[in-house]
Amino acid sequence: MKDVGSVRTAAFRGDESRPGAFQASASIVQAGFFCWEIATGEISCDPLTLALHGMPEHGPSDITDFLAAVHESDLADVRDALGLIAKSCGNYQIEYRVTSGDGRHRSLEARGRVLPGADGQPARMVGVVMDTTAVHERHEAERRRFHERATRDRWMRELTAALAAAVTVRDIMAAAQAGLRAFGADALAVIAPEGSRLTVVASCADDEQGEASPRALDATARTLVEESLERRAPVLVGSADALVTDRPHLAPLARPAPQAWAALPLTDSRGRASSCLVSFPEPQEFLPEERALLVAAVGLLAQSLERAGMYESEHALATELQRGMLPRGPLTVPGVTIAARYQAATSGMWIGGDWYDAISLPDGGVALVIGDVQGHSVHAASLMGRLRTAVHAYANEGHPPAAVLERTNRLLTELNTDPDRALFATCCYIALNPADGTLRVCRAGHPAPALITPRRPPRLLEVPGGLPLGIDREQRYPTTRLRVAPGSVLALTTDGLLEAVDKDIDQGTERFLRGLRGAPTADLETVVDGLLAGTRRPHGPGDDVAVLLARLNRPGRRG
Repeated sequence: MKDVGSVRTAAFRGDESRPGAFQASASIVQAGFFCWEIATGEISCDPLTLALHGMPEHGPSDITDFLAAVHESDLADVRDALGLIAKSCGNYQIEYRVTSGDGRHRSLEARGRVLPGADGQPARMVGVVMDTTAVHERHEAERRRFHERATRDRWMRELTAALAAAVTVRDIMAAAQAGLRAFGADALAVIAPEGSRLTVVASCADDEQGEASPRALDATARTLVEESLERRAPVLVGSADALVTDRPHLAPLARPAPQAWAALPLTDSRGRASSCLVSFPEPQEFLPEERALLVAAVGLLAQSLERAGMYESEHALATELQRGMLPRGPLTVPGVTIAARYQAATSGMWIGGDWYDAISLPDGGVALVIGDVQGHSVHAASLMGRLRTAVHAYANEGHPPAAVLERTNRLLTELNTDPDRALFATCCYIALNPADGTLRVCRAGHPAPALITPRRPPRLLEVPGGLPLGIDREQRYPTTRLRVAPGSVLALTTDGLLEAVDKDIDQGTERFLRGLRGAPTADLETVVDGLLAGTRRPHGPGDDVAVLLARLNRPGRRG
């Protein structure tokens, strides 16, 4: 059967010799009888049939007059149906709408049988007209409830997935905001008591409603939240009238208010209580199924917010711990301009082992160092600190680059006594003499450095290397010697930058080199920021990134 307002004509199968063999599709509340003479258009009917079509008791009795009562949207289909009825005998059914005197639409269903005349051709249709408005309204309400239930079930699945992927409070509230309309809500706020005050911890609003996220609490919000916290039970207010009836002191509201509210208490793993206040622009029934779904959604939200708070606290601690192991302040070396950055991973205690350094050497040169300890953990970060200290110490003793890496390698292999906790590290060490631009480069499993000269595009240096540190105690590391012109820039980075997008190191290397164009004359701080732009992931843990750029200044230039 089509939706309300459609017209259907059907030839019913069955015993066509039985005029009354009609199959009812709904309970008949009101039914009128009619007889339509097809040749003349004359209709004989009872007063109820006329009343159903909005006609007076002694009103017209012609098919044209009845068609005038049909809703304009259904008129063409009704005419087509009557044309089919006039062509053959049999059972027929037509559904259509008429407009009542108060402007409301009434749904009708005409069921009849076309009888033949003396010549065997269709002569008259006899049958009944039933008012199916209530049936259609009930079906429409059921369809609407089914659609709403399906929408909310789908949103719960999407919300669960989004909350599982969300890391920050901002991510979580964005997921909640996307689902407000699924509940018919327009705003949500998580509110926690702080001493004698209530504070909005997080909030969001439906953008399509044009509402701002609730940040300050009005009298209604405070009252409902306090009730939910005191009773440790949901407080549901289905309409503004119910709010004023039960809480008269909230009647004189100074601004337009929502039309329904739900204040749901929350308790975190430490037993701390808060409340989630959801507001609705329309009155709500809060049926048991809707209430259960709302409580479940808010519970998921509360768990995710607690997890996000822990992640963000851990991440702040991890970042501060790792930054404390890196050089503080700008790296300054005579004859060389240096810009460096460390960018932490994106969440929690996801601590990496990336580091960089610029070490003044006893011979007046400078050592440019970058390294990366395997893995992401507190152990990796602490090991990074020890390796950085070791490299710094060996360099200050005046050892050449290969000896610095070989001594650091032996130290790490001695530290790797537990196979289950053994880690390796990569490192690139460059000894630069600013006076004449000579370089000595050694690599231990680390990506090759890039060179950008004033007259050539950025390129990776062809520098042979050895195994990462900590694998083979007797590993030797070859040294590559070359000279660079004043104005040239050396660029060192970790694989976190090269694999930041799609984990494709070849494409990452191309992006890295493109980002270095113009570095000989550009502000190196700006170049570094450009290299890091777009490397952070919106959800989940990423990788740490360390970058160091060093430009050999021209004679007479200080930086």
